[in-house]
Amino acid sequence: MRIHPMIYGGLVVLVFFGIIFGFQAAGVWSVSGKNDATGKAIQPSANDVETIKGWMTLEQITSVYQVSLQDLLATFDLPADTAPDTAIKDLESDTFDTTLLKEWLTGGSETEVPIETPQPITIDSQVTVVPTEHTAPDRKVTGSTTFQNLIDWGLEKKVIEQILGAQMPDAATVVKDFATAQGLEFSIIKTRLQAEVDQ
Repeated sequence: MRIHPMIYGGLVVLVFFGIIFGFQAAGVWSVSGKNDATGKAIQPSANDVETIKGWMTLEQITSVYQVSLQDLLATFDLPADTAPDTAIKDLESDTFDTTLLKEWLTGGSETEVPIETPQPITIDSQVTVVPTEHTAPDRKVTGSTTFQNLIDWGLEKKVIEQILGAQMPDAATVVKDFATAQGLEFSIIKTRLQAEVDQ
């Protein structure tokens, strides 16, 4: 018995979509990259920042990587009233995106934009004017500042210990890492240390 080509084609399409819809109904097939096969929201891995995606929210990042929302917003100059359920991609700008966030979480980069040294401007063959240089402040407490940096900037050990409320660790220790390990709020310590550095 020979099957008509139209009927055969219709059966193929029916079987194809039947399998897809059947697996979706059973909860085994997920077409969204935001949920796994069981429908549970996919979370970034605490051990791999490359698992961070633009659709993930600030709340997911702060909870998985143990950073405060206020600290994240302050570091990237984002509005202080930004909702925790805001997606990363909705906040992208010249100073914030997924790549910069990954670098910040791994301590591999600062968010400060370097200021280029201005080039001399020649007005005529006899006079050369060099524009005034404006350099970014290099004494800024950030997520990668060490205790040695603070000492180099003129802070005394006893002042640092008063702010920490604890004994200062090895000078090579990153302040943020120490605060996290001690359960301290880095953004508060950062503000107090910066105030001392600026004096």
